[in-house]
Amino acid sequence: MNSLKSITATVIFEASALNRDEKIGGNIPSIKKLTRKGNQAYSFISRVAIRHYLFTTLNKLYPQDWQPAPVSVGQDVVQFDITKANILTHAELDAFGYMFTIGGQSSITRKAPVGITKAVSLEPWEGDMQFNANHDLFDRLDFKSKTKKKGPDLVNKEEHLSLYKVSFTIDMDKLGKDEWRIEKAEFLDGVLKLTLSTNNIAEIPAQQDKDSANVYILSNGTIKIQESGEKAVFELNPKSKQQRLKQILDAIQNGLIYHASGENYGIVPVFMICAGLKLPVPLFHPFVEIKQPLSREIFKNCYLLERDGKKLVYVFNPKKLVDIDTSGLLCDWNEFKKMLNNNKN
Repeated sequence: MNSLKSITATVIFEASALNRDEKIGGNIPSIKKLTRKGNQAYSFISRVAIRHYLFTTLNKLYPQDWQPAPVSVGQDVVQFDITKANILTHAELDAFGYMFTIGGQSSITRKAPVGITKAVSLEPWEGDMQFNANHDLFDRLDFKSKTKKKGPDLVNKEEHLSLYKVSFTIDMDKLGKDEWRIEKAEFLDGVLKLTLSTNNIAEIPAQQDKDSANVYILSNGTIKIQESGEKAVFELNPKSKQQRLKQILDAIQNGLIYHASGENYGIVPVFMICAGLKLPVPLFHPFVEIKQPLSREIFKNCYLLERDGKKLVYVFNPKKLVDIDTSGLLCDWNEFKKMLNNNKN
């Protein structure tokens, strides 16, 4: 077995307090923190925030391919509306998953094929603070207003400039494929109607396959009705799946939009290790540390794929942040992607 089932990428980037938390004392924005390594505090950026800015980046780079999926309110919760969208029409639902309530305790759930960890700082937080005041705006007030206000507003914030580590893992078996449990399927006047429940009907423009009455064709994939009309299987065609994968990988490798509190640091890799695997696990995540050697033992892991005598592993390490021997590995991004395509499942 040597087929590509997963791709994992572990990235180190530099940023500063990108994910704010609750306010302390009513007016001091804090940063998200967790405690580890001898009771030291480390700042982190949540998985939800990373997911949001990965999608935002994809949307800006490829607006036609990564349109925001529609939402609705179900059981008092805002959720993606799969009566109006699916993984074929909206790549966001394909890559990042969803949960749609269809009545009572029932729901249709899709686990995200693109798994993301928290981005945790690699350097401890030492209690840094930023103290500001809006002198510029205060100076624009007239004399009467200045006298009444007495002074500029004070703005204090917790700060942390650090290197952060985050990992992405793409499940190739899940990407481009989805299944719905349905009550019935009907096709009339070029529209496939999938009844999820009494109050939830998805209407999808499609063409019926000439060779199979249970297969419906969209521009980038198919919908197959199985099990006597009780299951709908969505499948992206190979070309569209490859394109989505390339877009995701290129966004991660080149950098993500990310700005907070008026600061635009972005998430631009200063180190990246990416690999093709037989199983979707973030293989390198626990091993990557700054200024520490990355053990060659990890490259003996049987999940790693090989081609032409080389491990299907790409390394980007321009600042030598991680001590790593790249012999037998790939240091060219385009060559790595080409080898991935040759190992597709």
